[in-house]
Amino acid sequence: MKRHLASHFASLLLLAALGLTGCDSMPGEVHGRLGPAPETTRTFQADPRTVYDAARAALARMEFRVTGGGPAQGRIEAVSGLSKKDSLQGTRQISISIRIISLSDGGSEVSVELKEVIEENSADRPGFATETKLRDTPYSEVFFGGVAQALAPSKKG
Repeated sequence: MKRHLASHFASLLLLAALGLTGCDSMPGEVHGRLGPAPETTRTFQADPRTVYDAARAALARMEFRVTGGGPAQGRIEAVSGLSKKDSLQGTRQISISIRIISLSDGGSEVSVELKEVIEENSADRPGFATETKLRDTPYSEVFFGGVAQALAPSKKG
């Protein structure tokens, strides 16, 4: 009888240990086989303030709303508009985090991280959303293209 209880206890401990091994990752932070979603980085030959203004212009063209950051901080936080999910009870939104770093040659390095924010049932559980880092999304290319376009007139002279 004691051996039977001991084997059940050992099985329960093993299950508990397996269950706790994933506690370091939060929902939406599952990285999959390829590791974490990379930040996309581009370099522009303009000072950080000029690049900041160009980034704001690119975000406005993409219809993103700026929610935080500033030129002195070298960062911008912004979100897209809300879109309804197929169930009509949930919503989807894209968030973008932008960092602008001054380079020694007078240029600027711009890093972008995109996340998809999904709220499954906004009617019954408002405020409960999951964030997932986006990979291989056209948003970053559209953003960088918009920055380059906004900087183009200043390069011409």
